[in-house]
Amino acid sequence: MKVSVVIPTYNRADMVVGAIDSVLTQSMGSLEIIVVDDGSTDNTTRALLPYRNRINYIYTKNQGPASARNRGMLAAKGEYIAYLDSDDIYRPFKLALQCGLLDQHPDVGMVYTEFSGFDDDGYYDEWHLRHYHASAYSRGGITYEKIFNESVPLIDTEYGRKALAGSDSDWLNRRAWFGPLYDQYLFNTLVFTNSMVFRRSLLESVGLQEPKFGMFHDLEFALRLCREATAAFIDAPTYLLRYHPGQISGTHSHDFARLMINKQRDLLRVFRAHTRSSSKATAIDPSRTEQQIARLCRAVAMPLLAYDQGGSHENRYYPRRARRYLQACTRAGYSERALWALSFMPHIVRRAGFKLMRMTAAARQHRTLSPMK
Repeated sequence: MKVSVVIPTYNRADMVVGAIDSVLTQSMGSLEIIVVDDGSTDNTTRALLPYRNRINYIYTKNQGPASARNRGMLAAKGEYIAYLDSDDIYRPFKLALQCGLLDQHPDVGMVYTEFSGFDDDGYYDEWHLRHYHASAYSRGGITYEKIFNESVPLIDTEYGRKALAGSDSDWLNRRAWFGPLYDQYLFNTLVFTNSMVFRRSLLESVGLQEPKFGMFHDLEFALRLCREATAAFIDAPTYLLRYHPGQISGTHSHDFARLMINKQRDLLRVFRAHTRSSSKATAIDPSRTEQQIARLCRAVAMPLLAYDQGGSHENRYYPRRARRYLQACTRAGYSERALWALSFMPHIVRRAGFKLMRMTAAARQHRTLSPMK
């Protein structure tokens, strides 16, 4: 068995069959599909009945995506493991391209790729990861040339020519990039984890995903993969990520603020866990680590200050929590005097201050924005 595809699902009976079909139509064989149903209460079980002789179906009580992926990885028999969310789609050449690279480069432990974003209303972004990187890291001047050690055009590789044969796009002219990724990934969210294919043998040293890292359990797991082995990146979109219109705009503002608080706190938890326990991370310049801790603490403090549920207790409690993170910024040598002052202001004043700060940041980013190359 060459590759095991792990598909966790929860109440997506209308979409999981499309995800499975995209694996069944892959241009390579020797694969298995492991669907881990994380306690669905809709008709997922019935929807999967026609596929039962072609998939390994595992039903569990609802424990979240990290536990579901862990169940799938433990059941995997393939040399390689790949992920697919149950509302997303593989392009037909995905597994042939990535498994081909791993076959040819035994020193590479994990390969991830570019991906495209789409929704059911016609939105489509062919180069989503590149556009995200350009927006997020333009001020740092991060490029693929600075991240990786070497690269090769896909057209010059046997696996590239074979997997992309007949493609009507210019993807064959894109490149595969190679290098130790851990240091860069620790400071920048570079890897789209759902596009990864990695060697199952790495689980012996890396372990499974850790639910305690919340929304970033997958990022933390990918960090451990990059810590243990060389990584590769294919600059061609092998994966279609589905967006759900209204999933953010339909969320109440205080719920969205809670979401952002948890998200930034989980990211801070991942960074601190690695900088405290990994020998590779502790070898990094301490000033760089302190700067990142300050940046992440600020990112937690911002939604805490923005949170407003209308109650007098919450309006006192959340600014107080925010000041704890702002104090951590100061201890790291990066004082946030403006945010500290805002934390004592009424919520309406804080909102006006945040709006001004966002406008200033947006203008600065517009002046420096440049695409990843």
